[in-house]
Amino acid sequence: MSTVDPLYITTTLIVRLNNGESKGSATGFFFSDDQESLYLVTNKHVIYGERYYENPEPEIDQIKLNLHTNPQNLSQNEEVTINLFDRESKKWLEHSNKDYDVVLIPVSMDRKKYVIMPTSKSFIESSNIQVGFEKIFVMGYPYGWYDTVNNLPVTRIGHLSSPFKIPFQGKPIMLGDVETHRGMSGGPVFMRLEDYTTIEGSKRTKHLGVHKIILVGIHSGQPRWDLIDRRTGQITETVSHSLIHIWFSDLILEILNSQSHPSQ
Repeated sequence: MSTVDPLYITTTLIVRLNNGESKGSATGFFFSDDQESLYLVTNKHVIYGERYYENPEPEIDQIKLNLHTNPQNLSQNEEVTINLFDRESKKWLEHSNKDYDVVLIPVSMDRKKYVIMPTSKSFIESSNIQVGFEKIFVMGYPYGWYDTVNNLPVTRIGHLSSPFKIPFQGKPIMLGDVETHRGMSGGPVFMRLEDYTTIEGSKRTKHLGVHKIILVGIHSGQPRWDLIDRRTGQITETVSHSLIHIWFSDLILEILNSQSHPSQ
């Protein structure tokens, strides 16, 4: 394998297609479950558009990926087109809560041909880890721009702006202070922990000299804020900022579990 960190191979550029016509680009990353099934994780709005929570009709019917084919030479790549429908049935998996901006797209790939480094449950199971103000990094393809020679994403670095695994305003979202751009939606948000602490009941264990990479969540863009006049209740101004939404990585497992146990 090339000397590049394997995390760079977890992601892929997504070209959104409708009837063969490009509808822009986004980011996705691979996840493999216990049965070694492979999924592409991205945002729901990549398929349905920005108003995904109220739009019943998807905007696209295919996605195109660009995958490595030689672990020793990252400049060797091949485009792969994936149909999002099997006849008239959608292939992607959604959360039961339509407002959650995460989907999983099952993909069948020749793992001997394509160089894919999927994330897994081990990246997600971090509920017993005490996290403070560690850095986070987001991988993606801003405006579809990236290292086209080596087919590698761009990485932006920042910090969490809300407490780890505490639902922001009651939703499975954290805030991150990272400068990102259109096209990075659906990208993985990782955190590198060093000298971290795990908690089991009342017992705290310090892991000195140890580092661990965890998948914090899925990036879904920088929402704009409406400023409201408290007296009138009217919106006075809409402002932009550098804070991003990070959907909990646990939603990946929730989506998969709902497929295994549909009655729940």
